Amino acid sequence: MMIQELSNKIGISIEEAKSLVNTALSFIDLKVINYKDLKEEILTFLVINMFSLICKL
Repeated sequence: MMIQELSNKIGISIEEAKSLVNTALSFIDLKVINYKDLKEEILTFLVINMFSLICKL
């Protein structure tokens, strides 16, 4: 469900959203996952990177 929400909110494919979530999950402790916070962290990361890319252009 989180993957589909990210996909819709960001406008990327479900496969790309899965890849983002899998990458994020590889860096955190799987015993304590707050999916709402994880989704917000991924969105924040993407916004910062997009802004950085726009500034470089």
